[in-house]
Amino acid sequence: MELKNLFPTLHIGQPMDIKHTLFIILTIFSGSVFAQDTGFGFVKNNPDGKTYLYTTQNISSNEVISVQFPQDGIVACCKLTKTTGGKQQQGDAMDLLNESDMHIYGLDIQYTAPFIGIAVVGKNATENGVSAVEIKDQATTISTCLSQEGVHLFSRKNGSLNGHLYMNLGYDAEPTSHSCETENAESVPTDVSGYIKNRDNCDSLRGDIPERDPAAPKNLDRVISDINEYCKGTDQQLKQLKEKYSGNESVEKLLSTYEENIEADMSF
Repeated sequence: MELKNLFPTLHIGQPMDIKHTLFIILTIFSGSVFAQDTGFGFVKNNPDGKTYLYTTQNISSNEVISVQFPQDGIVACCKLTKTTGGKQQQGDAMDLLNESDMHIYGLDIQYTAPFIGIAVVGKNATENGVSAVEIKDQATTISTCLSQEGVHLFSRKNGSLNGHLYMNLGYDAEPTSHSCETENAESVPTDVSGYIKNRDNCDSLRGDIPERDPAAPKNLDRVISDINEYCKGTDQQLKQLKEKYSGNESVEKLLSTYEENIEADMSF
């Protein structure tokens, strides 16, 4: 069977169905760029095959850059690369939190298809869900989301926002989750925002479970593990949150967009 909706995708430069057209691998790394000597940013592979790093950091030629990459239909972390030379100014990305200048560096790495993903200066990053990573020694969790206009990257250290980058796609896209709205809503309770992040991860996994592929036997185990982590118990959690925040119009609006009773239709 074909695995559906495992990750949101779309072709760069073409306003096509977001779930089937651009492979967006979304994650961002690092702690505060001012408090620590660690940088993060977008990695973008263009249709011409050239790959670039978009960041607010000044990157030296000897620094190691970790980048996510697609592997056997899933997002993998990470390959190591370095810059190919001097930096360019500006581009399609911007720093929405600190309004720092963005720099563009060529990267010495190739991919098989155009995509937008994330790069981090250094090696210390681990996966944390479908669209998030964790930097444990910096107490930093990074999440991503897609708005109608483009891709947002959020970095939080000890729960506080310390990074927000944005890349314009050049056309309107249909958001696949509500994380962008949640990230920008200061009044959203932590249990609600936590549920939304997990539920968005769960919804991206909904679809047919693939048969075990002898060439990549761990893929099926990984999909099932993600479903167990993000989907089990979601029906009960949604019910409890709706009861708890009954009368809170902003929370009710966020939760009303989620389909109820989805677990019965999923394979675990």
